[in-house]
Amino acid sequence: MSEQDNNVKLSDNERLKRESNFLRGTIEQDLKNEITGGFTADNFQLIRFHGMYQQDDRDIRGERAKQKLEPLHNVMLRARMPGGIIKPEQWLAIDKFADEKTSYGSIRLTTRQTFQFHGVLKPNIKGMHQMLNSVGIDSIATAGDVNRNVLCTTNPVESELHQEAYDWAAKISEHLLPKTKAYAEIWLNGEKAETTEEPILGSNYLPRKFKTTVTIPPNNEVDVHANDLN
Repeated sequence: MSEQDNNVKLSDNERLKRESNFLRGTIEQDLKNEITGGFTADNFQLIRFHGMYQQDDRDIRGERAKQKLEPLHNVMLRARMPGGIIKPEQWLAIDKFADEKTSYGSIRLTTRQTFQFHGVLKPNIKGMHQMLNSVGIDSIATAGDVNRNVLCTTNPVESELHQEAYDWAAKISEHLLPKTKAYAEIWLNGEKAETTEEPILGSNYLPRKFKTTVTIPPNNEVDVHANDLN
């Protein structure tokens, strides 16, 4: 990095990414903090790169404020699922988790061919990631300034071309993932390994989110005009 680059004043979001130790931040410390159900300001942003948004229960926000309690913090998780393909055993696992461990007992399907959990309290977050990992799902890079969940023409069994579209969606999704081991270290108790570079995305990752689709003309069920790369 040049001296000129070092002297450029960064926005707070760019500073946060550069100083995050490749998306680790102090998320692990926040997880161990039992005084609050939420994440600190910087980690509030960083968990997005791990596929989560911090929220709170708005219906009881006012009542909790009267009681001088913090909002009832929880997270929404969005899974990484290129092309929206899911196996029966995966669906059964996420359905069980949603029923037993979320505040709303529901799974929400999205327009980007994936699903979301809502209302997951902090004590259940790590277990949620480990459950997903056990059935071959993760939530890496489904939010934040990265390449998001990759869409493709649906139904890969319809033809060889449909299968090829799905295969490319999966390859692109994997290729453009952040290479940091932060996700595995924090959520899956992975072995800690120093990250020295992000060969594709760079230490600041992307300036904004980036959306990619793979489609078979003339079909446009993925809405190519609403995405960045098609």
